[in-house]
Amino acid sequence: MKKLVYGIALLALAGCSSYSEIARWDSTIPINDGEVPVASFVTQNFSYQLLGFIPLGSGKPWTEGDEDICDEFNVALFSDRATLDNNLVSLRHALDLLGSHRIAQLRTSEKDDSDWSMFLVNRHEVRTSCIILKDDK
Repeated sequence: MKKLVYGIALLALAGCSSYSEIARWDSTIPINDGEVPVASFVTQNFSYQLLGFIPLGSGKPWTEGDEDICDEFNVALFSDRATLDNNLVSLRHALDLLGSHRIAQLRTSEKDDSDWSMFLVNRHEVRTSCIILKDDK
């Protein structure tokens, strides 16, 4: 039984568990009521639970480093860190890097899926995206 659980955990975590991306905008054309965008940001985090309630692992929020390393494979075993709060921590880090704390069109979605594993392992996804606007200064 122990080998089965370990095998399921490795299979579940074989994919990317946490991902963040900053896409810089080169345009100075205003959008969204005359605001000028600096970048768009998206972060998603997955967690995996055996039988839907025993945590196997999840991605860690992106909280350090520059934007070139924000998509590294970063997994926390036997925990569930796929939450809106952790996605907002990643967003705050991106805002600090870009030097602007103004955003527009903030969207968050959550999705559960267990079909892909014959209902043994549940995959929970939390996705957050927004447009980062030019600072007022």
